[in-house]
Amino acid sequence: MTTHEPVDVLVIGSGPAGATYARTIGDAVPSARILMVEVGPPVPGGRGDHTQNLSDEDRTAAQLITQGPDAGIERAAALSDLATGIDPSLEFRHTILPGLFFVDPRPATSPGEVGLPAASMASGVGGMGIHWATSSPRPQQSERVPFVDAAEMDAALDRAEQLLGTTTPAVPGDGLPEAVRSVIAEEFDGPGLVPTGFMPTSTRWEGDVLRFAGTGTILGDLERSVPGFELRSETLARRVLVEDGVAVGAVLEDRRSGRVHEVRAGRVVVCADGLRTPQVLFASGIRPPALGHHLNEHFQVTSFVTLDDEFDPARFPPAPRDVRSVLTPFSDTRPMQGGVVLLANSAYRMGPGDDASARLAVLAWYGAKDVRFADAVEFSDTETDFYGMPRMRIRYAHTDRDRATIEEMRRNSARAASRIGTLVEPPTLAAGGSSLHYQGTVRMGETDDGSSVCDPLLRVWGVENLYVGGNGVIPTATASNPTLTTVALAWRAAVAIADELTVAARATVATTV
Repeated sequence: MTTHEPVDVLVIGSGPAGATYARTIGDAVPSARILMVEVGPPVPGGRGDHTQNLSDEDRTAAQLITQGPDAGIERAAALSDLATGIDPSLEFRHTILPGLFFVDPRPATSPGEVGLPAASMASGVGGMGIHWATSSPRPQQSERVPFVDAAEMDAALDRAEQLLGTTTPAVPGDGLPEAVRSVIAEEFDGPGLVPTGFMPTSTRWEGDVLRFAGTGTILGDLERSVPGFELRSETLARRVLVEDGVAVGAVLEDRRSGRVHEVRAGRVVVCADGLRTPQVLFASGIRPPALGHHLNEHFQVTSFVTLDDEFDPARFPPAPRDVRSVLTPFSDTRPMQGGVVLLANSAYRMGPGDDASARLAVLAWYGAKDVRFADAVEFSDTETDFYGMPRMRIRYAHTDRDRATIEEMRRNSARAASRIGTLVEPPTLAAGGSSLHYQGTVRMGETDDGSSVCDPLLRVWGVENLYVGGNGVIPTATASNPTLTTVALAWRAAVAIADELTVAARATVATTV
C-alpha cells in the first residue's frame, strides 16, 4: 500500500465543521500542511458555494451530483422507483430535498420504535453547507453546553458568526415582518421566556444581490493563503490508523480509480456528519460505549397559513427579496423554537422558477428530544453500504415526554396561526430525520465516564491526536438550528490544535538555531 508524504492535519469531511478546523488552523499556522478529504465530487460554482447562489442550471446540476447513490438521477425518477410497492406510511418520502439521499431507502423498525425514516445526507464538496437554510440562532438556556464556560462559549459563538457571515435583524423591525413579529410576541412572550425576534441568518448583500453563506464562506481564501492546504474530492476515508493509542493517519480510497493508500498525519479530525462520523470511528475499531448513542434530532411540526387581510403584503411598502422570518426562541419552560417564514418576497428558491404565493406563510415549530442512550445509530460488522462502509441501522423511539412536546408544538402552531391568518392544513409532524440535524452520536462530555465520545475540546477519549466535529458532538437537547453551535465548538478545538502546532514549530526552530 502506498504511503503519501505526511501532513500536519488530516480533516475528513468538507462541511462547515471540517472547514472551520481547516480555516482556523490555516489562519494561525500558514505553514501547516492540511489535507481535507471529501467522499463526494466537486460541484459547479466556487469551492463550497451555496447552491442558492448558482444559476438554475448549475444549481440543478449541483444537486444531482451530491445525491450519492442516486447521483445523476432526476429526483422524480428515483422517487418513482422507490415508490413501487412502498408502504403507504412512507409516502412522505416523495418530499426528499434535492441534493440529498436517504440513509436507508427502506428502513426497518423494531416494535415500539419510530425510527428516522427520512434520515438523509449529501456527498459533495462543501457537504450540507452548500444546501442548508442558513438559519443561525444562538443556543438558549439549557441548550447551551453546561460544562463550557459561558463567556468562553459566547466568544466562540461570536467567532462562528464571523466565519458564517451571520446577521441578526434588529428588533423592532419594519414592514410586514415586524407586524407579524409583534403579534406573535404578544401571544408567546412572558416571564422567563426568551423574547420573540427575527431569525439570524448567514446571508449578506452584494449590491442588489442577496448571497447565502456556504462552506466556501468559512474556507475563505485558504487555498491561496496556505500553500500546504489541499482539498481532495472523491476520496473515501476507510479507517483511521491508530498505533499504540495514537491516531497517526488514515487509509484513503480514490473513488475514481479504486486505489487505496495511506496518509500519515500528526492529527486526524473526523467531521463526516452526525451519522458518518461515528461510522468512520466504528470502521477504525474505535468503539467507546457511547459511540452512535444518544442520537437525537429536534421534532418538526409545520403547516401553511393564509395571512389575514391585516398582513396582506400589498398593504406594506415594497421591500427587497429577503430571508427574514420571525423567531420565538427555545426556553427551558417551553422546550421548543417557533418560526413564521413569510413566503412573500422570499429570497429562497425551492426550485427553478419557484414563485410562492404572497399570502402564504410557513409555521414551523421545532421541539427538543428527550435524549436517551437507547436512541442510536448502530453499525454492522458484516454488511456494507453504497460506499463499502459498515451498514447503518437506526434505533429510535419516542418517550411520553416527547409525545407531550409534539402535542404542545401542534397547539402552539394553532395559536400562532390564529393570530395571523387561517391554517391551510392541520399542523403536521414531519417524518423523523427530515430536520437533517442529527446530534449526540459523538457527544462531548466533561469526563471520560462512558457517557460521551470526546472531551470539551472534541478530542476522542482514549485516542491521542484524534478529534471529531459536526452536529454529533452537541450533548444537549436542542430545538434551535445547530450549525452556529457546531462551528463554534469546532473553532474552539481548532484553536487548541493551532496552539499546539505553533508551540511545536517554535521548538523546531529553537533546536535548529
